[in-house]
Amino acid sequence: MKATVVTIKHDQDPESPREWDNIGRMVCWHRRYNLGDLQPKERPPEWRKENVPEGSVELPLFLFDHSGITMRTNKAAFQAQDSQGWDWGQVGFIFCPPEKIKSEYGVTEVTPEIKKKVLEVLECEVKTYDQFLRGEVWGYIFKKVKPACKECGHTECDEDNVDSCWGFFGETLEETGLSNEIPEEAKALLAKAWENRT
Repeated sequence: MKATVVTIKHDQDPESPREWDNIGRMVCWHRRYNLGDLQPKERPPEWRKENVPEGSVELPLFLFDHSGITMRTNKAAFQAQDSQGWDWGQVGFIFCPPEKIKSEYGVTEVTPEIKKKVLEVLECEVKTYDQFLRGEVWGYIFKKVKPACKECGHTECDEDNVDSCWGFFGETLEETGLSNEIPEEAKALLAKAWENRT
């Protein structure tokens, strides 16, 4: 009888979530990193004046750069780690113009309730982008292995029963949604595979 093996590994070449169909535009200024959707040459106030319409919904973007980079819309966590601000600062903002909001939500007016929804979506976009920056992107390999040889213990992969999929974002198994993709017969092995992910 063939054994089922599930392995979870880092996605070494994930697609940037900024390539997806986002409602926000992420605008960043940084000397060393190419971040977000746009990296204008103009200074932030000048660019904003020409490109961010009145009534846009907006959140700031803060970057912590120390043994890797991480991005947030709230600086509180960074301040707690580095109160002097040596390793973090604001690098830009993410915004959604009013016309796009009206189009996305099928409304003629941006009410406080709609604004709240847009802010939640922008937060999610930044969270996913942060996971991309930190390498919290995964893939699975599902395979059937032929029984070990009784003489030498060698196992052989059944190449006809190998499946893999990549591009699962998240810091927890539940957040990644991997359990929705793994074949039913392998779900019992998923938690163990997550613990041993590489």
